[in-house]
Amino acid sequence: MSIRRTEIQKLKTGQFIMVESEPCVIKATERSKSGKHGHAKVRVVCVGLFDNNKRSLTIPSGHMVEIPEIIKGNAQINFIDEATVNIMDLESYESFDIAWPKEEELVNKLKELQANPKKISTAQVDYWQLAGKTLINRVYTN
Repeated sequence: MSIRRTEIQKLKTGQFIMVESEPCVIKATERSKSGKHGHAKVRVVCVGLFDNNKRSLTIPSGHMVEIPEIIKGNAQINFIDEATVNIMDLESYESFDIAWPKEEELVNKLKELQANPKKISTAQVDYWQLAGKTLINRVYTN
């Protein structure tokens, strides 16, 4: 799990941030002006990638925050279980299990492949590894 640090004021919508040890995608940022006795603040609204919980935090603009490093990869689907999808990386040939994605579109594609086992051999996924967890980002067939 590799994490780097950056200033909160440099982050923009669509980037990633670690909040409560959970990788989150930033949905909105808002900057306030400094007051008579204080620093400028940055308010960040984000959503967890794995638990879909909405989080909001307010931090002084000079503070450092953790940013997860994202390792992206291509893999072919070996088999689909009720709870997991087994995939094999196309470069390293490493095989691992991933929990089903939460997005309805991806779930529908995986259920379609599960019902038609002959199509599994031509199916591939794009996956992301971040913060020690793996996430299916896209499912496609050749």
